[in-house]
Amino acid sequence: MMNAHNDLSQRTVRRKVLVVEDNDLNREMLCAVLEQQFDTIQAQDGFAGLDALAEHQAELSLVLLDVYMPGCDGFDFLRSMRADSRFDTLPVIVATASDSVDDELLCLKLGANDFVLKPYNSEIIMNRVTNMIRLRESAAIVNQLTWDETTGLYSRELFFRTVEDFLTANPDGEYDLVCSDIDGFSVLSDRYGSENCDELLRELARNLSDAIPGCIAGGRIGADAFAFLVEHRQAWPAEAPQEALDNLPVPNVSLKFGVVEHVDRATAVSIACNRAMRALETVKGRHGLLVAPYDDDLHQRQELEQTIRETMEDALDGLQFEVYYQPKHDAKTGTIRGAEALVRWSHPTIGFISPGLFIPIFERNGFIIKLDMFVWEEACKEIKRCEDRGLPTIPISVNASRLDFDNPDLPERICELADRHGIDHAFLHVELTESAYAENPDTVVRMLGEMKSLGFSTELDDFGAGYSSLVSLNMLPLDIMKLDMSMVRQATATGDFRIIESTIKLAQVLGLKTVVEGIETAEEAQRVTDMGCDLIQGYYYSKPLNRDDFEEYLKRG
Repeated sequence: MMNAHNDLSQRTVRRKVLVVEDNDLNREMLCAVLEQQFDTIQAQDGFAGLDALAEHQAELSLVLLDVYMPGCDGFDFLRSMRADSRFDTLPVIVATASDSVDDELLCLKLGANDFVLKPYNSEIIMNRVTNMIRLRESAAIVNQLTWDETTGLYSRELFFRTVEDFLTANPDGEYDLVCSDIDGFSVLSDRYGSENCDELLRELARNLSDAIPGCIAGGRIGADAFAFLVEHRQAWPAEAPQEALDNLPVPNVSLKFGVVEHVDRATAVSIACNRAMRALETVKGRHGLLVAPYDDDLHQRQELEQTIRETMEDALDGLQFEVYYQPKHDAKTGTIRGAEALVRWSHPTIGFISPGLFIPIFERNGFIIKLDMFVWEEACKEIKRCEDRGLPTIPISVNASRLDFDNPDLPERICELADRHGIDHAFLHVELTESAYAENPDTVVRMLGEMKSLGFSTELDDFGAGYSSLVSLNMLPLDIMKLDMSMVRQATATGDFRIIESTIKLAQVLGLKTVVEGIETAEEAQRVTDMGCDLIQGYYYSKPLNRDDFEEYLKRG
């Protein structure tokens, strides 16, 4: 295995030292001495030191700390610092003019590692700091290069280094990297306790090492994650090796696997493991799917998802998002009676990005809240613009994400937008899905009630898509029910429209208007009209239109 080089003189990266000293002259002198070899960050007291500590925690190699300072002294600094686990291994050298044994003992108890006395001796300071940093880094390397005590497998860092050395020593071999983890491990840990779960990890490590064909080396790379370098095989089975699950101390354990085939020697092993784990994530929570390969399609999709996350803020600021409007027509007369606001993203280098891709990402990372407010405002602007141009003024409905309802001020924010743009609240409709209601029903019911009291109409979107609850229809303060296009697709394919007809009648009993989405043919339009549908939305009348085309559509009537 490759030797670890820990000599500071061989490293080109300059370490950073935080100097916390209230005396300006002493602080400047200390920094002048240290900057021969280190970069320094200065703090004039303990409070400023704690701020610098939090800001630069990932960069710091050592803290040089004065004891007696006004406000927050060295003792208080140590108490605060050692209470934060992020700084457990960051060494502190205390500087003091006091020769009090009690002060020294208290500093040691609070987590100080060494002392220097004032007045400062530059040679002593440099040697103490250098030796302490070298000691810390040597200990870190030793920690990384150990066997995992629980499983007996390589630790994460040792596995990476061992695999890299093996691949270098065997340049002609073909090898795969297999990663696995346990579905719902945190739940198992809560239920069966750490002792049983440690035994589970030990047994699994042993079983997997024996059960995976051609296993060369194995490591524990996470709490319940294992990685194995194996000889390449032509095809990985869709099922995990079941013998690995025999005789475990915890019942009903489910493993998922991700595989990177033909490990590329030019790619760091840590990156290959990350890719295998990302492949594994695609089958989590999916019954019957246990093994997932990492391939070009997955790589491209995940690269695109990362680009979406990295550029979303700039895209919103740069007006890359555009709101389209899909008309809703009166089922009997064909007159346009409303529209739904739908967001589209045209990226300057990627091109059109499907909402089906970026919306779920934004719902996971919370950016959907900003995007929804952008759509709300654009809808308000469009209603006002149509009014000013003498075009027919029709209601526009906007989708509210489940995350929007986490903000108790949502009704007031929408009200403020509408009032700022001078539009009648009746022309702004709020659409929500049943999933938003299911997650936080009491809050959603209350907030929709507030919106109705402010004059906004409420619509239940995507009824019939997946989970639909009659209880929600009875509880929610609704005006309109929208039947999902999947109901129309299924009815058209089977020729059986009974469910759609029953749903429309149910809405009528509840006093709700109905919108049927996804209508594409005259036959579909006529059938749902005969069933009593109020409004039709779909390509039979119009696809979603950008602002200019939508206004031209309104002008034509």
